[in-house]
Amino acid sequence: MAVQLDALSVALDTGDRSAAGQSGWSRWLGFGVSGASSWRYVGASVPGVAHLADDLDCQDAWAAQWVDSDSVLVLAVADGAGSAAESRAGAELACQTVLAECVVWLSDPLVGDWTPAVALRLLQRVQIALAQQAAQAGQPIRELACTLLGAVLATDRALFLQVGDGAIVIGTGAGYRPVFWPQGGEYPNETHFVTDPTAVAQLECAILTEPVAEVALLTDGLQSLALHYHSRQAHLPFFRPLFQRLRDYPALSDPAELTMALERFLSSPAINQRTHDDKTLILAVRWPVEEPIPPPAAAPDRVTADPAAVGLAVIPPAAEEEPDAEAD
Repeated sequence: MAVQLDALSVALDTGDRSAAGQSGWSRWLGFGVSGASSWRYVGASVPGVAHLADDLDCQDAWAAQWVDSDSVLVLAVADGAGSAAESRAGAELACQTVLAECVVWLSDPLVGDWTPAVALRLLQRVQIALAQQAAQAGQPIRELACTLLGAVLATDRALFLQVGDGAIVIGTGAGYRPVFWPQGGEYPNETHFVTDPTAVAQLECAILTEPVAEVALLTDGLQSLALHYHSRQAHLPFFRPLFQRLRDYPALSDPAELTMALERFLSSPAINQRTHDDKTLILAVRWPVEEPIPPPAAAPDRVTADPAAVGLAVIPPAAEEEPDAEAD
């Protein structure tokens, strides 16, 4: 199967072919280019067919912002829990809080090294914001439950964090790979949320001290299409044409055309035949790349700092089979 992102085919490796569909959820689209940092990104969230059938809103959210005079790009994605009454609001607040806290952190002239403690602080700020909103609404915080994926991309380094499922995929000279593996819960189709009492223990953080050329953040609605579960690798034919399309997009063209193309891709029959869940995808590339960016010498380590020193423990997710791509 393949779907069309404008003139480019994105292979889903399922044996047949389908053209892209179209939907009306353009308000969840976005596009940005920064001359200072040479980053361009595009993102979209669309509802899954299960939510459309039940007349429910998309429960995913995403946000992006340049920080520190446009030299750093911050990306965040969250997937609201299907069982939570205010999951969409929780996901939106989580993403916006990550951006706001990164502005504060990176605006500090005394900002030091990027460490796992930064990821912990971002998670804690998200938890505080969700708790405050829940208290104001007179609701339990679980009604705002959501996952969280974050990426902070500077010229010479990057910080990634994750709680729950979904994936962050980075591009290097050797191909594409997930920074972490999606976190599963005790039972199928379960995961962890930032509102869980064990969220700090589930927080994963990776820090690269080299530049990153391409980054994708996606919610679990795209996991079965974008990841190989047996090899625990990213599906290169899924990502390569998407990144290339973003990189090749004319600088003076209407960005709405590209964002609508991404929305059509995410809403296409070819995608919806494989997943019924909401789908969110952010793509970001360095542009233009004047010189090849070398790949990292090794995969980014998970946090190895003493948990007692930073209040952070990292539990690598256990091996798991490919889950059913259904709504949360």
